[in-house]
Amino acid sequence: MSWQTPEYRLTAERYAPRFVVLSGVCLLIVLMAWLGILLRGLQREQHPNALKDAVETYLRSGQYELVNWHPCSDEAFERAQQRDRLIMLEVGAYWSGRCQRIGREAFSDSGVADLANREFVAVKVDAEAMPKLARYVRQLAQLMGAPARYPIIAWFTPDGKPVRAVAPDTRAELMRHMEELSLLYRNRPEQIQQMAGQLEQAWNARWARAARRAAPNPNAVAADFLRALTPTLETPATNLNHWEALLALAERGDLNAQSLLIAHLQTLRQSPLWDTEQQLFHALEDGVDAEGKPTGGKRLIEHARLLSLYSRASRLEPELSRAAHELADALRVRFYRGRPPSFIGALPPPKLRIAVAQSRGLPHSDAILYTDANAYTVIALCDYAETFGQIDPQALWAGETAPRVLETLRALRTLQGDLFHSSVRQARDWLPDLALAARAALCVYRLTGNPRARALAEQLLRYAWRNYADPTGGIYDIARSRQWGALTAAPVRVAADDALPADNALLALAALEYAQATRDSRWRVRAMQLAEILAGEYDPSQPLAYAGYILLTARIDADAPPRSD
Repeated sequence: MSWQTPEYRLTAERYAPRFVVLSGVCLLIVLMAWLGILLRGLQREQHPNALKDAVETYLRSGQYELVNWHPCSDEAFERAQQRDRLIMLEVGAYWSGRCQRIGREAFSDSGVADLANREFVAVKVDAEAMPKLARYVRQLAQLMGAPARYPIIAWFTPDGKPVRAVAPDTRAELMRHMEELSLLYRNRPEQIQQMAGQLEQAWNARWARAARRAAPNPNAVAADFLRALTPTLETPATNLNHWEALLALAERGDLNAQSLLIAHLQTLRQSPLWDTEQQLFHALEDGVDAEGKPTGGKRLIEHARLLSLYSRASRLEPELSRAAHELADALRVRFYRGRPPSFIGALPPPKLRIAVAQSRGLPHSDAILYTDANAYTVIALCDYAETFGQIDPQALWAGETAPRVLETLRALRTLQGDLFHSSVRQARDWLPDLALAARAALCVYRLTGNPRARALAEQLLRYAWRNYADPTGGIYDIARSRQWGALTAAPVRVAADDALPADNALLALAALEYAQATRDSRWRVRAMQLAEILAGEYDPSQPLAYAGYILLTARIDADAPPRSD
């Protein structure tokens, strides 16, 4: 039937009113749905969840999400036991664009929020502010084969036993886990307990084991490491642990490591992760999306490590000095604050491109002072000042600022002798903080000769050796178990790298640097003892996971006294 025929016109005239009515009804339904979403968002803004009073920057960014989040506390686990619900614990970070995206697409979705609020007690954790709990959840996710990225969602029984840990990338993936676990816990709780027992057993087998000693073999582990790393040159990785190990090998005289390091640093500077406007890198750990656009914000700890890398590598390749100057200037302009002298934690991730999905309530920056990041920054400023101190006025600022920031770190010492993890003074007792602060103090001592810096390094090293020792050998990450309600995170001895080089490698480096600065051979012996523990844990099939150990062995080998023929 042609549209020009009378029959077609008659049919169109007959059904046109119905079409108009149906179209109007559909449009009305869509408008009502959008109005409902808008009203629910406005209601949440008027009545934010329990995170509104949190001091952690990442937690405050989630106060307007529809999930009724709770901070990690005894009260949250007591609530789970009283209501007989699973704990759903999310670990994320302020600088992570992926966390902000999941927050808008999933945790602000009414379907996800209704299920979470009805079946679970939801707890949100700032990974930067609670490093021990964040590491524990990452270890659980690692055992379950989840990628090492935030956010990580973990479920625990009301009595604190882990059930599952995942790193979902979509709302649908998260909903699948939530629906499965809620149904299991309601209908087959014995299976949940069985899953928790298996995961806890796997964690104990992986992390709670006696130390093993072996003789370090620097040349062999360096060869394994370089062979494993070379294929990544075509698509350069962004693992700073690998690059710091390459730098140590290059400074020891390895030309292959030197060429690899220079190629990686040059490629990174030309990658989409470099922000030409702010002269900073987007979060390397967050990476880029499917369109090749960066998703993360700017992290102080990454930029401090990169400044150290570019500064020292420019001694090998002068062309890298430009990137070092840009990073130093950006740190001074974007991160530094004068009262007290210190550096803020991070700048926010890029906003989501869809206007409706813009993050609400996201603070302008993470203004908290983190001990590990500021210690790394002191080390980087000293490296920058030593490299360019004679030719660049900005290096004078770096040389003057490093001792001031070290004094701020000194003010974070507790009455017990360790350090608060941040200026919030909520968490303490964390070995990476002690090791990095000791190394920062030694860098200042090397730069200025200030005896107070040397004394601080010795005090921190002695405290770590006295309070963090594993009876079977090596050093624990914390001196005693940490507990949040029914959830307990026990001390572990870390030999493989995490986001930072392995804890025992960091402490051994601090001991070795102290021995070099003071000529006290006892601390070199202690560094060698830790190197033996790391050698006993070393897995030749996964050399890239032990870059901290490679870094340590390269430094020990470079520091070894010359052999007599």
